[in-house]
Amino acid sequence: MKEQVIISLTSWRKRIGNIPRVLDTIWEQTYQPDMVVLNLAEEEFYNKTLPAAVQGYIVSHQRLRVNWVKQNTRVWKKFLPTFNLYPDALIIPIDDDILYPPTMIEDFMRVHERFPDSPISGNRFWYKGVKCHCGCASLVQAKHFAGWQDYYSRTLRANCPSSDLFYTYLAAANGYFYEESDVDYMTTAITYNEVDGYSRSMPGNKLAVSRKAIFTAMGVEVVRMFTHDDIKPFCVLGAAQTEKGKEIETELLSWLVPNFNVYVVRHDGRTFEYAAIHFLQEVMTRCDAPCFYLHTKGAYYTRNVSHRVRNMWKHEFVEKRDEYLRAVLSEKAIVATPYTGTDKVTWYNGWCANAAAIRKLNIIKTDDRFYYEYKLFDKAEVIGMRMGDVNGDNRIAMHNELKERFD
Repeated sequence: MKEQVIISLTSWRKRIGNIPRVLDTIWEQTYQPDMVVLNLAEEEFYNKTLPAAVQGYIVSHQRLRVNWVKQNTRVWKKFLPTFNLYPDALIIPIDDDILYPPTMIEDFMRVHERFPDSPISGNRFWYKGVKCHCGCASLVQAKHFAGWQDYYSRTLRANCPSSDLFYTYLAAANGYFYEESDVDYMTTAITYNEVDGYSRSMPGNKLAVSRKAIFTAMGVEVVRMFTHDDIKPFCVLGAAQTEKGKEIETELLSWLVPNFNVYVVRHDGRTFEYAAIHFLQEVMTRCDAPCFYLHTKGAYYTRNVSHRVRNMWKHEFVEKRDEYLRAVLSEKAIVATPYTGTDKVTWYNGWCANAAAIRKLNIIKTDDRFYYEYKLFDKAEVIGMRMGDVNGDNRIAMHNELKERFD
């Protein structure tokens, strides 16, 4: 007997306009659900009145059911009320701001065949040492959350930092542990918000949220300098919070922001590069994307070479940006940097690395600024885009070029 598959989601008045576009991606699935349940709180919509376009969309789709709930439990009503309607079905919760790829349900069902009794996770993240499984893309059954009414209360909602944490713990309390899908849907899906105009995520819009909280606790400020309204390569800027460092940060952002989706990682201390590169590794490996890195060169050591290096970075990473991206387009761990040598040094520590190389970063916490030039990529191939044979005793040509071209 074929199991019933139900898509479940919720929304609210500021996002309800997303529903037609989001659900269009469900009707385009290679494996079709039996029903889509949209759980809405009565208090959010006066007289249960929806925008005309949304109401018309609902009427025109027979497999779309609106389930009105009296208690507005916000994100928690994404799928828990759906268990009351379909207690024996497979429930796939989705978000109201994500455009899902067409094979999502098919992928979940394939994993479900291997693990028929387990919840299936389509996204996972770490929260204070606990591996959480995200409700925005998963496959669950009522038995996984048996007794949720007993656990669920306003007190719990107020004190539990994450609904995903609650789902993870409650499934375990019932003796069920998440299996993982072959695809991480928070790094392959597209975020869509009809109100704000967001058109993409990964990792800035959602994945970096939990990371940002962790880095804030470390005394590190992470600032996202983009709103996902354009598809541009990612760049992390390590920013020392000295007076000179802040001045250099402004200079670098003037040409970085138009060309990259930039994260600025600010830290008050000589370990600012450690904080920035640590953030880069934590976040960028989640989206399997290449990333550029540079820092506020000259924030602590103001020498003639500092401004030359920054000018050189502007030339290389703006005018030749796509050449660097093509250079690291590989499954192998590859780093492209303006100058390198036989010992895999990334002179001045500005580079573009692919996800495979970022995963292999040899990060230690140190204020030795030379460490990040000499030791960071000892497990990756390093390509010198301007010069590839600059070694410790052979730097005159590099310095001369900087002076002649970028002074």
